[in-house]
Amino acid sequence: MWRLLIAAVLSLFLGCQEAPGPAQAPVGSLTLQLKAEGDQLAARGEYAAAAVKYQVAVSQEPGNSTFWFALGTALSHLGQREETIQAFRRVVQLGQPDSQEVQVARRWLVSAGVLGGESLSLASPSEGRASSQRAAAARALQGPKGALRGTTQWAGLPAEARLSVMIVLSGDESSTKGLNFSRRLWLGEPYEFADIPSGTYRLIAASGDTQLWEQRVTVETDRQTVLDLTSATSQASLEIPKAVAGAGGRHGQPELIPHGQGGLPPAGVGR
Repeated sequence: MWRLLIAAVLSLFLGCQEAPGPAQAPVGSLTLQLKAEGDQLAARGEYAAAAVKYQVAVSQEPGNSTFWFALGTALSHLGQREETIQAFRRVVQLGQPDSQEVQVARRWLVSAGVLGGESLSLASPSEGRASSQRAAAARALQGPKGALRGTTQWAGLPAEARLSVMIVLSGDESSTKGLNFSRRLWLGEPYEFADIPSGTYRLIAASGDTQLWEQRVTVETDRQTVLDLTSATSQASLEIPKAVAGAGGRHGQPELIPHGQGGLPPAGVGR
């Protein structure tokens, strides 16, 4: 019966979402851009791609019920029941009690049999989902590995310029689901993700509020996959400063981000 609410959820999601409540913090422009792109994908029925956008937005703004509602809606269309439960529980936790988002999420949870009547245990998110994702991630980390490397280049970038870039790899298929890796570097430097589980990922790279690249890439087993990030492959417009002084960035091995804590740096925060 819970599937019967999907159409109603999508209608609300695309047509009459409410703005976040006044208690929520302002949202960065990059996060809003990701949300808008996800909305466009969802409107075309491309729910898997939309879910990737929403997941990154949620990682940046985990206290925003509207982003959780968008993610839950996309996941419900993909038949990912446990993930939808997790997302809609967060909507009920974070949203205004009388908002349409909370009302629809609550009805969905009731119809799915995970919420009785009008009550909800706010302190207990879906343990089944968390457990299954930890198990899947552990299996992937013990399985076949590969590497991803490449250059970051931008035409007209002066040698003395220092523009910090955050690169995030998010698992984009069943074998890599729940895996998120990140690297910080200066634009113009090469990057590398060494010894990571092979499979398909979504790569998103941004400098401040500007998303520079988003590409799907497959890391092959026992091979170094090469993906160069250049201004020619970016749809973004980047203002090149004459000189930007900055402190040294953090380098080294890729950082494994726990599920729910990944994503790009919060908008407006220098890296």
